Amino acid sequence: MAHTAVQRFYRHQACIYNLSRWTILRGRRGAVAALDVRPDSRVLEIGCGTGLNFDCVAALLDPARGRLVGVDFSEPMLRRARRRVLRHGWSHVDLIVADATRLELGGRFDRVLFGYSLAMIPDWNAAIAAAVRHLVPGGRLVVLEFGRFDQWGLLGTMVRGYLRVNHVYCDQPFAEGLRPHFSEFEIRPWLGGYNFIAAGVK
Repeated sequence: MAHTAVQRFYRHQACIYNLSRWTILRGRRGAVAALDVRPDSRVLEIGCGTGLNFDCVAALLDPARGRLVGVDFSEPMLRRARRRVLRHGWSHVDLIVADATRLELGGRFDRVLFGYSLAMIPDWNAAIAAAVRHLVPGGRLVVLEFGRFDQWGLLGTMVRGYLRVNHVYCDQPFAEGLRPHFSEFEIRPWLGGYNFIAAGVK
């Protein structure tokens, strides 16, 4: 039920997403830097939406050797992403409609990114497990997500309420869910809990 509600939400949001989110989805460049992408990396972005991270990631890849695969379960959002890919002529970027909790892509990746997508997945633990299965040994997974706004007082309560209306549940124990999957793990909060970047090595 929650899965369907999110799909309905983004069916209507896709056309305004790029215009309405740029002010609040902070930290994207830092998350991509934490991925440590190499020219020949195989990169998977789960919940890629309209492809807002593609510019940063694709620029780090050698089109002849590297690959970026963007996955999202919203076809309207991926239509916007496809336009971005065509506009830039990225031959090394592929897009796939898929459920993050049931990924079966038939290959493994050196890097996996969740960019403001994990908190929108009801069964986010299953999404993490699926991502880790697609990660090569020694591969790196990075999550950029809203924090709990711990130091924001009453304003933080209001922001969390606003995000819940938009199907974003940022008060989940993401660090605790991520940590057991990795031999190395770190998490860096920003601006009093506005967001965090978590990075793990399998």
